[in-house]
Amino acid sequence: MQRLTKQLTSALLGSIGLFTLLLATGPAQADTALWEALAEGGVVVMLRHTEAEDDDMDRSLRLTSPRDCSQEANLTDTGRAQAESLGAALRARGVEVAGVLHGEFCRTLQTAEAAFGQGEGWNALNLLNTIPGDEVDFLMEDVNERIADFTGPGVLFLVTHRPNINLITYQNVEPGDMVLLKGDGMMGFERLGVLPMSSWLK
Repeated sequence: MQRLTKQLTSALLGSIGLFTLLLATGPAQADTALWEALAEGGVVVMLRHTEAEDDDMDRSLRLTSPRDCSQEANLTDTGRAQAESLGAALRARGVEVAGVLHGEFCRTLQTAEAAFGQGEGWNALNLLNTIPGDEVDFLMEDVNERIADFTGPGVLFLVTHRPNINLITYQNVEPGDMVLLKGDGMMGFERLGVLPMSSWLK
């Protein structure tokens, strides 16, 4: 718990730094700097899945095992196209993908496959509301540790859900938004900023 508290404090300080950056440079310049950070590598991206079906709560919270996407909320056709466009934008900018981890829900799996062509499921990235209460702190600490320890080369992508990203980074994100994080190797990380889907979906 002490480690998690330190990492969340680090994320909050990163949020303050991002606000200062936006005041000084404006959103367009900040986006350019974040794309440059991606191309340089050594960062982790928490990516919210792209547009999904607007299903009832039961379907949105349902995680099937074995996987049966006909019983879960899926990406819309627009969401699949958004994820494919993200993959194309990353390739066009020379971003090296070091790895892709995604939650076990169909919509995060589908985002990873459409954007990157591959990925590895990780239960720590499952929708926060569905993780058993006695496992939340342990799994979120695992996520924080993975972020803090990553140094590259390339970029590690974590495809997950809005509540998870909010808990880790204090950032509410829309579908397809990316939060860039830089680990310090000492149980903490800096939040570099947020690349909204509008920055790469033309």
